[in-house]
Amino acid sequence: MKNFFTWAKGFLSEHGQASSKRLVGVLTAIALCWTLYFNPNDALVYSVAALSAAALGITAAEKIFKKPTDKNENQSTS
Repeated sequence: MKNFFTWAKGFLSEHGQASSKRLVGVLTAIALCWTLYFNPNDALVYSVAALSAAALGITAAEKIFKKPTDKNENQSTS
């Protein structure tokens, strides 16, 4: 069980900082599965799927198009 919590902490965070977009994406994906099983209403399914895709897509886009930082710029020169 400890391994699961370690994995979940690493999955929902990036460099030690929590990622709310990943959490929202995972929770809406779970809600989509629940919605599909109990109430397959088209409008509800599409709205939950769009929210899940947007949350996970924004996180992926940030990782892909992240501006590289120069470590030398952040340090002050003496």
